[in-house]
Amino acid sequence: MSDPIDSVLVRAARLSDEGRPRAAIAVLESALETNPEHSAAWCRLSAAYLDVGEASESLDAAKRAIVLGERSWAFRLASLALVELGRHDEAVASAGEAVRRDPDDWRGLVTLSEALAHGEPEQAVRAARAAVSLAPDEARAHEVLGDAAMLGHDWTLAEQAYSDAVRLDPDDPDVAAKLARLARRPADDPRRRRRPVRTRAAPTFGRVQRVAWFLAVRRPAGWQIVGALVLLIAEPTTLVAWFGLGFVVFVVLLAWRRWAGLPEGARRPAGELSTKEPLLAVGVVSLGVSVLSLLVWNVLLALGSVVVPLLLVALFGAVVAVANSSFGLWRIWSRSR
Repeated sequence: MSDPIDSVLVRAARLSDEGRPRAAIAVLESALETNPEHSAAWCRLSAAYLDVGEASESLDAAKRAIVLGERSWAFRLASLALVELGRHDEAVASAGEAVRRDPDDWRGLVTLSEALAHGEPEQAVRAARAAVSLAPDEARAHEVLGDAAMLGHDWTLAEQAYSDAVRLDPDDPDVAAKLARLARRPADDPRRRRRPVRTRAAPTFGRVQRVAWFLAVRRPAGWQIVGALVLLIAEPTTLVAWFGLGFVVFVVLLAWRRWAGLPEGARRPAGELSTKEPLLAVGVVSLGVSVLSLLVWNVLLALGSVVVPLLLVALFGAVVAVANSSFGLWRIWSRSR
């Protein structure tokens, strides 16, 4: 027998589809009083609040779902709410996290394109193209590509994208209207025949890049703390040394993956990075010292020596990295309120 809240979610979805989002909100809020840990219900509530234009309430519900561990839907909803609130940098970061968590989900790329459209239409086009390549039969992906192309003044691409969307969903009046407006542009507009050549601006090191860096440091540093504590508790044996070496490899690979996923403009030379964000530089150095200390401790243990102070240095460095990153994120988010 299925959980009763599952039927509530189905009912709420049906009410939203029928154009009754207020009724859906009432049903979901009642269900969440008895099932406050159901992340999907919080996501559905966030979506319903978006339908009635209450972006702040939608963001609060999405944040609750994120805290409860929802994989990527909550990040997409948070991004949409942040766009409505005019907090575009945070919207990009949230959508980017959804894409990172589910890179094969075209909906995350569509959300990222919508978040980027405000200030970076060229990147919005790239995200929408990626969504189309993942889901060529989804009209929504083509529509968002057309929207991004319009903001970039690429009439040719916009016309093709809207035409594809209409072909896939001929009953959507909004896309048909967008295509009709585009068709009314003067025939001699040069942008209907060729795409404008733009000089690519140098990428900036702004809020999105800083948030991405702090998150990239905090995740592996958090795991480093776990590994150091386990090794402190464990009896020092050769088997434990091999476990520790494997854990170091895991942390290094995790850090490398986070570094590889940094957004454009985030990777800067060490000197420039320390100047732009000194707190971040301290976190990176602390994590590096921690990993190196743990590596040396494991090698010495494998050779028969137990050097406890090295393990304490590894633990302390990881704690500093997590604390710095958490404080840096708090400072960035508090300024955006």
